[in-house]
Order: sequence, then structure tokens, then C-alpha cells
Amino acid sequence: MILRRSFAPAFVAACALAGAAPAAASEVVTVGWIEKVTLGREGVTVVAKLDTGALTSSLHVTNVRWTARDDGDWVSFEIIGARGAVVRFERMVVRVARIKRPTGDVERRPTVLMAVCLGRVFRLSEVNLTDRSGFNYEFLVGRRFLSGHFAVDSSRTYTVEPRCEGKPTS
Repeated sequence: MILRRSFAPAFVAACALAGAAPAAASEVVTVGWIEKVTLGREGVTVVAKLDTGALTSSLHVTNVRWTARDDGDWVSFEIIGARGAVVRFERMVVRVARIKRPTGDVERRPTVLMAVCLGRVFRLSEVNLTDRSGFNYEFLVGRRFLSGHFAVDSSRTYTVEPRCEGKPTS
């Protein structure tokens, strides 16, 4: 996003009123609508569609198993990486998303916190887990992750490689 000087103060003020902390214009990176991302401390790389129309990120998983523990509900699941390797993950469920389907039915999806690396941005983000086998991309990155860090150019693809270091930020 490029801000003209005359609009920048109003933008910053609007963000402050909304409780958001805007990134400086120089910190926003333009990326394509399809990018590689790395997930979790497990470091699995997948191809993702960056979708500014979706609020929350959504990940294709298989073999989901729920477990009740003293500290809450947990799920274990598998992800197939870009190179075909199957990797098992285990995460605490932070909430159950209710997704209204076009048929009117409501789908309940476990939502977990997942470390996501896109370019050099490494953040913890809510990700709902579902069967996306009917879609072209395993991971849909929503605007909660993108906001304040990325602008998406729909004419471009594969503009950055995931290269994150250290711990993810919130």
C-alpha cells in the first residue's frame, strides 16, 4: 500500500481510533496472490492462496483426531507439504469456527494457533482446519494475517520465499 503524504495522518488517526497499529508504509510488502509459506516449528512449506476476502486463514488437513486434556481440547492432524512429505501436527484448539455453507448448513471447524512464515514475516495466526481437497491450494491466507504487513498484487505469483528467523510475533 502506498500512502500519499496528505492521506497518511488521516489513515494513522483512523487506525488509532479502530485500535489498530498500522505498519509504516515502507514495512508493507507487495506479494502475489499465490505464494509459498512455511508452517509451524515443523517447518512444512505449502503453496498458499492469499485471499483478502477471507478474514481467517484456512488449512487443508487430513486424519484429524480430537483429544481432551486437562488444559483443553487438542487436535492432531496431518499436512502434506509442497514436496509431498506428510507431517503430523498437534495443536490446542483455541476456538471452534462456525462457517455457514451456501446450502445453509453450518460447518464447525477447529481453529488453532499456527506460526506462519511469508517472506520474512513470521507471525502466530488463527488457522481453521478443514478438508480443502476440492480446492487448488492447501492453504488460504486470510486478511487477519496479511493486514498491516502485506499488499496483494493479483497479477503476480511467487514473489517471495519464506525466510523467517527467531520466534513468531502475535
